[in-house]
Amino acid sequence: MTILFAEDDPELARQVLTAMRGQGHAITLCVSGTQALSLALNREWDMILMDVSMPGMDGFEVVKRYRASDGVAPVIFITARAEVADRVAGLAIGGDDYLTKPFAMAELSARVEALHRRFKRAPAAVPAVISNPLLPQGWRLDSVKRSVTMGGRTIELQPREWSLLDVLLNNEGRVLTKSYLLDEVWNIRFDPGTNVVDAAVFRLRKKLDPADGPSHIETRRGEGYVFHRHDQL
Repeated sequence: MTILFAEDDPELARQVLTAMRGQGHAITLCVSGTQALSLALNREWDMILMDVSMPGMDGFEVVKRYRASDGVAPVIFITARAEVADRVAGLAIGGDDYLTKPFAMAELSARVEALHRRFKRAPAAVPAVISNPLLPQGWRLDSVKRSVTMGGRTIELQPREWSLLDVLLNNEGRVLTKSYLLDEVWNIRFDPGTNVVDAAVFRLRKKLDPADGPSHIETRRGEGYVFHRHDQL
């Protein structure tokens, strides 16, 4: 796979490059946040390994801007910051996994392979376009591109956004608690006390809701979220 690796520690960079290339991956190193953002936005990547404490622009800001520009590659944050608040902050702005320094190369390799399997695109032989009565009127889902087509426009979703939408669609009309969504979408089995779910729901609403109608995702204060089709409202 093609991997973008952002790390300014020369020795750690050398070790990771050796390990990833030894496994057949094409990995590109960058040593500043600004360089990482430029490379992330101008090429397609299968995976991004992002150090948090980077010169020029920290890794959280890089990924935040990358996601805001509709970048969809899975991201593993690599950092010395071990606090729960830091891990959850990384997930909230669009990270998919979080690896704390120091770490074994075997663990990094296992996480890269696991994340790649989770988010790799579906085989071409599988019907890609999904259009059925359970979707809002006029919607079509493309599971290969992880995109939603509505009203003649196609919107690509980030991996977590796609997973969140999938859970909501498969539980239409049911109240889904934040704890349930954290477990199903982020594999977090505790309440981190932050807005990782709220932030993802906000991004989905911004991308999918009509400008002149009610939201597909209803907030039930103190309970959770409910997905609705507009033609049922």
